[in-house]
Amino acid sequence: MKIKFWGVRGSIPTPPTSEQIEQKMRMVLEKAAETNISTPEKRELFLRNMSFVEAGLIGGNTACVTIEANNTLIILDMGSGLVRLGNELIEKQQNNGGLDIHIFMSHTHWDHIMGWPLFKPAFYSQNKITFYSVHADFEERLNLQQDFRFFPVSLSHMASQKKFVVLEPDSEITIKGISIRNTLQYHPGKSYAYRVTYGNKSMVYATDSEYKTLDDDLSLSHVNFFRNADLLIFDAMYTFEEAIHKEDWGHSSALLGIDLSVQANVKNLALFHHEPDKDDFTVQSMLHRSLNYKKINYPKAPLDVFLAYEGLELKL
Repeated sequence: MKIKFWGVRGSIPTPPTSEQIEQKMRMVLEKAAETNISTPEKRELFLRNMSFVEAGLIGGNTACVTIEANNTLIILDMGSGLVRLGNELIEKQQNNGGLDIHIFMSHTHWDHIMGWPLFKPAFYSQNKITFYSVHADFEERLNLQQDFRFFPVSLSHMASQKKFVVLEPDSEITIKGISIRNTLQYHPGKSYAYRVTYGNKSMVYATDSEYKTLDDDLSLSHVNFFRNADLLIFDAMYTFEEAIHKEDWGHSSALLGIDLSVQANVKNLALFHHEPDKDDFTVQSMLHRSLNYKKINYPKAPLDVFLAYEGLELKL
């Protein structure tokens, strides 16, 4: 099972500013001035030894993650990261016939659907796209986004073969040997997490969810849903203090993600849905704080905690 992140921000796309790029360039130049980079090999080694936050970008696109397993493409959410994914799929498609795409939706807030109208594979009649959502009126919601008052091309004018599957809450569906289960999360308008299992590997996609305490019924049910997952993609939009002040906004913090992951014996925790108002260095500082929290509170827990960023690929 291969997982790739195409969009990792929450709420709204957040392209880097010129000032932020200049800040990174200054940091790289300052470190380079203290290092021997006289040959191409040394320069390559220098760049590889820098963190992706220093030498690259976390990324500004909103939620979109792909899973590839058993020659099947599954897409989780259709944030602005879906656009770049679509461009790459079209480039690879060429004369290889139609695409068979399966899209699972957590919910339909704008940052999770805004990439769809510009998803190029949706405009080719040979492509098959199946949508899966627990929201029974998902097709109606997608149509509304492309009402002519808001977008010049209607859903019906996108030539791909589209099918809409309504999932029952807490149900399981199997696609070519891949099992996908859902569960309700605490978020305005209702959001759903997905657990994807293929063979002996499982990953959980749990964005846009809030946890009031660690021992209420919802949190305990989520611990069971996360149980023994090889990877948990978790909404870590806020600091712990922000999560308290923004109660009922429907998002969480990395510290709670660590607590839940340790209880559930999760192996890898990817911090996701980054706050758009926070630059890369601020998000990185939140990671460092999270790692310190884990070191102090769960020093023996076999949990790897890291930031999700655009382009990150993981193999389970």
